[in-house]
Amino acid sequence: MTLKLKSIARRTPRALTAIAAACLMMITVGATSAVAAEPGTSDSVVVNGTTYGPEDGVVVTLDSIPVIPGSEPVGLELGNPYARDTWGSSYAISAEIAYAWYRGTAKAAANVYAGKRIVGVCIWYSQVGRANSQTVCSNASSNGSSWTPGGEVAVGWADNLSDGWPATQFNIRTTRVDPGIY
Repeated sequence: MTLKLKSIARRTPRALTAIAAACLMMITVGATSAVAAEPGTSDSVVVNGTTYGPEDGVVVTLDSIPVIPGSEPVGLELGNPYARDTWGSSYAISAEIAYAWYRGTAKAAANVYAGKRIVGVCIWYSQVGRANSQTVCSNASSNGSSWTPGGEVAVGWADNLSDGWPATQFNIRTTRVDPGIY
């Protein structure tokens, strides 16, 4: 499919415009209304009016994964930044929609993985010399006795493939809490 799109795009500028429009539609379809803010640097989380920090078992991670046009989808599994795998039912995955067009998706499913409950997953794209993409976050919520998964969120990015430009980074911030926190 990618080879056909590249071949068509070389033949006519209108085809390239149509491909770009289709990619934009694919990127935005399915995005839910979720918190969209730059991820903070706080290592604490508020659950039902109580603030929890590292001393309470809160862990905040930040990872940046290079995205290369023509590569397989990338995401993050603990200890393996190039796997498409997830943290149980929570995930952060970047997929190439068309050559140099990416769509990142994420979900905080409130599941327990590796001894921590995943309650927040934020994603965004960045490339040195350009403004970052919008940051989107999926946040699970607690009612005091159980957790509800956050919705899936999505963000799109068009890569700059000019000579000398650094690789695009797919950035992932997760917030994990002790499983006993409700």
